[in-house]
Amino acid sequence: MRLLLLFVTLLLTACGFTKTMSPEKSVMLTDKDKTLNTSVGKSFVIRLNENPSTGYVWAIDGQTELLALQSSDYMSDAPPNQQGEVLVGGGGKRTFTFVAKKSGTTTLKLKQWRPWEGDASIVDAFSVPVQIEAK
Repeated sequence: MRLLLLFVTLLLTACGFTKTMSPEKSVMLTDKDKTLNTSVGKSFVIRLNENPSTGYVWAIDGQTELLALQSSDYMSDAPPNQQGEVLVGGGGKRTFTFVAKKSGTTTLKLKQWRPWEGDASIVDAFSVPVQIEAK
Protein backbone atom coordinates (compact mmCIF):
# COMPACT_ATOMS: atom_id res chain seq x y z
CA MET A 1 0.00 0.00 0.00
CA ARG A 2 2.85 2.41 0.87
CA LEU A 3 4.48 1.68 -2.46
CA LEU A 4 1.25 2.48 -4.30
CA LEU A 5 0.86 5.75 -2.38
CA LEU A 6 4.44 6.72 -3.17
CA PHE A 7 3.92 5.89 -6.86
CA VAL A 8 0.73 7.99 -7.07
CA THR A 9 2.44 10.93 -5.33
CA LEU A 10 5.39 10.77 -7.73
CA LEU A 11 3.05 10.48 -10.70
CA LEU A 12 1.00 13.50 -9.66
CA THR A 13 4.16 15.50 -9.06
CA ALA A 14 5.54 14.57 -12.48
CA CYS A 15 2.26 15.57 -14.13
CA GLY A 16 2.25 18.96 -12.44
CA PHE A 17 -0.77 18.42 -10.23
CA THR A 18 0.91 19.56 -7.05
CA LYS A 19 0.52 23.19 -6.07
CA THR A 20 3.73 25.19 -6.09
CA MET A 21 3.77 28.69 -4.76
CA SER A 22 5.27 31.10 -7.25
CA PRO A 23 6.43 34.36 -5.70
CA GLU A 24 4.56 37.41 -6.93
CA LYS A 25 7.49 39.84 -6.55
CA SER A 26 11.26 39.65 -6.79
CA VAL A 27 13.63 42.06 -5.06
CA MET A 28 17.32 42.51 -5.93
CA LEU A 29 20.19 44.43 -4.33
CA THR A 30 19.40 47.40 -6.62
CA ASP A 31 15.98 47.65 -4.92
CA LYS A 32 17.60 48.42 -1.55
CA ASP A 33 15.48 50.85 0.51
CA LYS A 34 12.65 50.93 -2.09
CA THR A 35 9.22 50.15 -0.62
CA LEU A 36 7.79 46.77 -1.52
CA ASN A 37 3.99 46.68 -1.67
CA THR A 38 2.29 43.32 -1.16
CA SER A 39 -0.82 41.73 0.36
CA VAL A 40 -1.46 39.26 3.16
CA GLY A 41 -0.84 35.73 1.90
CA LYS A 42 1.34 36.82 -1.00
CA SER A 43 4.98 35.81 -1.26
CA PHE A 44 8.07 37.59 -2.53
CA VAL A 45 11.72 36.74 -3.00
CA ILE A 46 14.94 38.59 -2.30
CA ARG A 47 18.01 37.58 -4.33
CA LEU A 48 21.45 38.70 -3.20
CA ASN A 49 24.96 37.89 -4.39
CA GLU A 50 26.80 35.56 -2.01
CA ASN A 51 30.00 33.53 -1.93
CA PRO A 52 29.69 31.23 1.09
CA SER A 53 33.19 29.81 0.55
CA THR A 54 34.48 33.08 2.05
CA GLY A 55 32.46 32.45 5.18
CA TYR A 56 30.26 35.49 4.54
CA VAL A 57 26.58 34.62 4.23
CA TRP A 58 23.35 36.60 4.19
CA ALA A 59 21.08 36.28 7.22
CA ILE A 60 17.95 37.95 8.57
CA ASP A 61 18.85 40.79 10.92
CA GLY A 62 16.08 41.02 13.51
CA GLN A 63 12.54 39.72 13.58
CA THR A 64 9.23 40.86 12.19
CA GLU A 65 5.84 39.44 13.08
CA LEU A 66 4.39 40.51 9.74
CA LEU A 67 6.54 38.25 7.56
CA ALA A 68 7.39 34.55 7.59
CA LEU A 69 10.49 33.07 6.03
CA GLN A 70 9.46 30.21 3.74
CA SER A 71 12.89 29.27 2.44
CA SER A 72 16.51 30.31 2.06
CA ASP A 73 18.43 28.70 -0.80
CA TYR A 74 21.83 29.14 -2.39
CA MET A 75 22.52 28.56 -6.10
CA SER A 76 26.04 28.71 -7.48
CA ASP A 77 26.71 30.78 -10.61
CA ALA A 78 29.61 28.50 -11.52
CA PRO A 79 28.95 26.06 -14.35
CA PRO A 80 29.43 22.38 -13.53
CA ASN A 81 32.71 20.73 -14.52
CA GLN A 82 32.92 17.73 -16.90
CA GLN A 83 31.82 15.38 -14.10
CA GLY A 84 28.72 17.52 -13.45
CA GLU A 85 30.04 18.85 -10.12
CA VAL A 86 29.89 22.54 -9.21
CA LEU A 87 33.31 23.74 -8.16
CA VAL A 88 33.75 25.20 -4.68
CA GLY A 89 34.83 28.83 -4.38
CA GLY A 90 32.62 30.48 -6.94
CA GLY A 91 29.93 32.98 -6.13
CA GLY A 92 26.22 32.64 -6.58
CA LYS A 93 22.85 33.91 -5.37
CA ARG A 94 21.13 33.57 -2.00
CA THR A 95 17.35 33.53 -2.46
CA PHE A 96 15.06 34.24 0.49
CA THR A 97 11.34 33.59 0.04
CA PHE A 98 8.96 35.36 2.43
CA VAL A 99 5.20 35.37 2.80
CA ALA A 100 3.20 38.28 4.25
CA LYS A 101 1.31 37.11 7.37
CA LYS A 102 -0.39 40.28 8.64
CA SER A 103 -1.21 43.73 7.30
CA GLY A 104 0.94 46.66 8.33
CA THR A 105 4.31 48.22 7.64
CA THR A 106 7.69 46.75 8.52
CA THR A 107 11.29 46.91 7.41
CA LEU A 108 12.96 43.67 6.42
CA LYS A 109 16.67 43.76 7.27
CA LEU A 110 19.38 41.37 6.13
CA LYS A 111 23.08 41.33 6.90
CA GLN A 112 26.07 39.70 5.24
CA TRP A 113 28.40 38.38 7.90
CA ARG A 114 30.37 35.52 9.35
CA PRO A 115 27.96 34.20 12.00
CA TRP A 116 30.71 32.79 14.24
CA GLU A 117 32.44 36.20 14.38
CA GLY A 118 29.34 38.15 15.42
CA ASP A 119 28.11 41.60 14.36
CA ALA A 120 31.64 42.98 14.09
CA SER A 121 32.02 40.89 10.91
CA ILE A 122 29.09 42.51 9.02
CA VAL A 123 30.36 43.62 5.60
CA ASP A 124 27.07 44.54 3.92
CA ALA A 125 23.46 45.21 4.82
CA PHE A 126 20.21 45.18 2.88
CA SER A 127 16.89 46.63 3.97
CA VAL A 128 13.57 47.03 2.24
CA PRO A 129 10.45 48.65 3.67
CA VAL A 130 7.43 46.37 3.22
CA GLN A 131 3.86 47.67 3.09
CA ILE A 132 1.36 44.82 3.53
CA GLU A 133 -2.31 45.33 2.72
CA ALA A 134 -5.17 43.15 3.96
CA LYS A 135 -6.63 40.71 1.42
